[in-house]
Amino acid sequence: MFFKRTPQFQPLYQMPVRIATDRDNPYLNSMTLLSSDRLLLADLNNQSVKLVDVVQDKVLYQLKVNDSPSSVCSLPRNRAAVALPNKQIIHILDCDNQLSIVNTIKVQGACLGLDYSNGHLIVLYSFGKIEILNMHGGVVWQNNLEISTRYTYNHLSVMTECNVTSIFVVDYSSSRIHRLDENLQVRQVYPVPNDTEKWSLLAVGENQLLVSDFNGRLWQLDTTMGRWALLTMCPQYAWSLAFCHDRHILYYGGRSGVVKIYAIS
Repeated sequence: MFFKRTPQFQPLYQMPVRIATDRDNPYLNSMTLLSSDRLLLADLNNQSVKLVDVVQDKVLYQLKVNDSPSSVCSLPRNRAAVALPNKQIIHILDCDNQLSIVNTIKVQGACLGLDYSNGHLIVLYSFGKIEILNMHGGVVWQNNLEISTRYTYNHLSVMTECNVTSIFVVDYSSSRIHRLDENLQVRQVYPVPNDTEKWSLLAVGENQLLVSDFNGRLWQLDTTMGRWALLTMCPQYAWSLAFCHDRHILYYGGRSGVVKIYAIS
């Protein structure tokens, strides 16, 4: 894994994700990797999710969801979940060459953060409550974090190491990242660098987080040491991030209507 040392970032190309049915410029506020060659994007402006072949640089399918999707996450068996905060629902999608809704889960508020781990959905609401749900929508655990989640981009990321699950949640009001255990209890708090304003995060394994801040800086946070390292400067802030371990590729999405692609060595 490249996170054991300082990685080198090589810009490769930009992948356009605007297609004929779009009315507005894509606002890519969330993305998730389904496989090494398939990416699912949430397009806030066009109220849709898009299935992208990253090898062919081609949008394979676009599904209109009639709401502004806040977050997407991958599920087993080539499925995914997308949160629709205004409707207070989560759609479960089949992602086999096209996108179709196979189930809908009603949730108890505007869901801004969404992830999956060990057969459960982790849901973060706009008012700071977090829940672990089974795949039928039943609440397994819940906690009120009293944090600020007023922005619509990656607030939440989950990492499992040696059968230990850690849930990372951002708190913009206190400029901190919280690490929660699988029972949603806060176990550690990481202050972000002093001049860092607004950020999105992605857990990438081996106790490492990638954090993009509003100034276009990409940081690495070692969650065991609580140590920050500045990795690179990017042209713009990442509203969403995804990383492919097999291909050592970082996908970097924003409001420009393209996904920027970086090779990592």
